[in-house]
Amino acid sequence: MSVEILLLAVLAGITLLAYMVAINSHGATRLSISYLIATVILAGTVWVTVQYVNNDQNMKNREEVKRLEQEKQKAEEQMQSREQQYQSTIKEDKERLGIAGKLTAIVTGASAIATQLASMDMHDQSLELDALTGRAADAKRKCDDLSTEFGKIAISGNTFSECANQIKDGLKTLAEAAQYAVLYYKAEDTAQEELRERIMRQKAKSAHENFQKASSLIGSLSGQ
Repeated sequence: MSVEILLLAVLAGITLLAYMVAINSHGATRLSISYLIATVILAGTVWVTVQYVNNDQNMKNREEVKRLEQEKQKAEEQMQSREQQYQSTIKEDKERLGIAGKLTAIVTGASAIATQLASMDMHDQSLELDALTGRAADAKRKCDDLSTEFGKIAISGNTFSECANQIKDGLKTLAEAAQYAVLYYKAEDTAQEELRERIMRQKAKSAHENFQKASSLIGSLSGQ
């Protein structure tokens, strides 16, 4: 039993005792004074009881308001956290799609060069020697440009690491194939030409396989 309830019980007992005294009083003056005192005590008891009830209810109301505010704050924090996660996911998706687009452009261009080198007619009768050597040099230049562009792409984390490795290996092999295309026209004899052409085509095909694997990886990563 709390102290407040005990005090209320004591006040109720005092009030009851006051009225018992008033009832047993003799004489008009004594009776009036006894009832006045008893009534004052009763009024005080009622006032104290009402204050206790109101304070108890106010405390419960304050606790309820505090609980509701805490729940509201928790809900707002959860909503804010979900919003941050949503914005973070959108940002990551945009970055991933942006990188995927750049890598796709690299792979598309490099695959075209690889296909060109793998099937290039080294003795195209419709072209002069300068045009033939220029074509080989142009393939080498384009390959170098793609390597430069690839080096500018900031690939963070492990999302595109495997794909980037495939492209890196493919570009390296493609650059070697393009270099053999240039060296083909500097060969000293037919045997050297055949060797360089064979190596060129092998490396071009190998590079093309790298780019195909990279393209598949980009497609799977972009769809996630």
